[in-house]
Amino acid sequence: MRAAPNPEERHCRALGACVSEPSASVEEGLTRKAVHGTGWSALGTAAKQMLAFASVAVLARLLGPPVYGLMGMATLILTFLANFRDLGTAAAIIQRPQVSKRLLSSLFWVNCALGITLFAIGSLVAVPAAHFFRDPRIVNILRVISLSFCMTTLGTVPNALLARRMDFRSVAISDLTSAAVGYGVSIPCAFAGLGVWSLVIGSLANIGTATGLYFYFSAWRPALEFDREEVRSVAHFSLNLAGSGMVNYFSRNADNIIIGRQLGDRDLGYYQMAYNLFLFPLQNISSVIGQVLNPAFSKIQDDNERFRSAYLRSCMLIGLISFPVIAGLGVVAHPFIETVLGKRWLPVVPLLQILAPIGLFQSVHTTIGHIYLAKGRTDLGFRVGLVLTAITVSGFLIGVHWGTIGVAAAYFVVYFLLLYPGLRIPFSLIGLTVSGFLRHLWPQLCITVVMALTCIAWLAGLRAAGVTRPVIQLVSTVTIGAIVYVGALLLVRPVVLQHFESAMETSQTPLARHILVATRTFVR
Repeated sequence: MRAAPNPEERHCRALGACVSEPSASVEEGLTRKAVHGTGWSALGTAAKQMLAFASVAVLARLLGPPVYGLMGMATLILTFLANFRDLGTAAAIIQRPQVSKRLLSSLFWVNCALGITLFAIGSLVAVPAAHFFRDPRIVNILRVISLSFCMTTLGTVPNALLARRMDFRSVAISDLTSAAVGYGVSIPCAFAGLGVWSLVIGSLANIGTATGLYFYFSAWRPALEFDREEVRSVAHFSLNLAGSGMVNYFSRNADNIIIGRQLGDRDLGYYQMAYNLFLFPLQNISSVIGQVLNPAFSKIQDDNERFRSAYLRSCMLIGLISFPVIAGLGVVAHPFIETVLGKRWLPVVPLLQILAPIGLFQSVHTTIGHIYLAKGRTDLGFRVGLVLTAITVSGFLIGVHWGTIGVAAAYFVVYFLLLYPGLRIPFSLIGLTVSGFLRHLWPQLCITVVMALTCIAWLAGLRAAGVTRPVIQLVSTVTIGAIVYVGALLLVRPVVLQHFESAMETSQTPLARHILVATRTFVR
């Protein structure tokens, strides 16, 4: 008869970080690494986003929508080429049970060659890209910013090794430091009147700093050796993953490409600002837990029961934070934009309100990629993504006839039409049903709806009372929303709070301990 799980094992399962090895000491060691790593990821991401938020508020006011739209055009080309940056080799290093020193060195040299190749391609396509977007300024911007490929590919292997070791403390420090350097360069350049070049130079400074720190913390150095057979051993997994990344690029950026081509830099600047704002929680709240999921899930890839339980609990933890943040952003869109970015960015408001419901579900939907990765089914992910992307792009081509609002509305309709098959197929790999998935998230969704309706009523009351200052509307509504959401959580006590408390108990970070004490104080 199997013994009841000990507290460490329960904590591990709450985060989905247990391994399949029979050794309890190995399993508990991984548990501590996963939870500790999640804590560091959360701290690093929160600090980085506060820095980004403050910096973007300054830069957006100094530079304006056309500059962001111009940079957005160049970034679209850069992001497409970035799908081939490592051809999935980083994920392969994390996913494989064992990696040799010879394989690591071989993949490093492959990535170096890829970086040089992508830099050359970026320089060559600069002129055609300028013709496509009808803006000659893109040529020099794209040629300079393509230098980033030579830097990012150097850091692929050391960064993957840090993730494989679950050393997210070092990753958090590296990312936060590099972001600070990037913004520290961009803002003075913007004040100096360099316009779009302040964003270009800041981006290069950010990437260069991050690459150097990945090498420093990983303490890994490549050897002068190359083994074709070692590279071929990961080729099938890596190439399918790269194909999935390319398909995902078109799914996420086709709307930006179409707007940039058809409507110009100003409309693209508005749309990209709205898109980036709703992506903030997706890219950061979800990634806090998400970056721990890939190495952790790879350890239990052959145990569907544990995988399923771990996945559900991880999504519940993501939703605990992301649901109120994204819903709240949609509710306070008008006072938020006017307070933070200024009145000339007000066309972003309706776009953000349309995109917010999508972001609510995407915050947990984005985790399905970890299922394909951990199960080694990047081929299936590629095929599914290809079909879903074709339908999504068709919707954008129809919606652009009604401007940026039409594109956002098309995104809304197509996303929710494709949500079921987009979940059903990967869930079948771990024996999970869509209804079971939604049932676990239902309490948090209901509480979020209550919070959003309360905030909408509060805003309406303020306007009826003649309170028109956006900063007062923003601060008071956010405060009311936080009180309602936290109060409802403590009143209803959904299961996710138990997982949250387990995670906080296991974490060794002081902040986690303080959060746990505060939570239990409120409960009492």
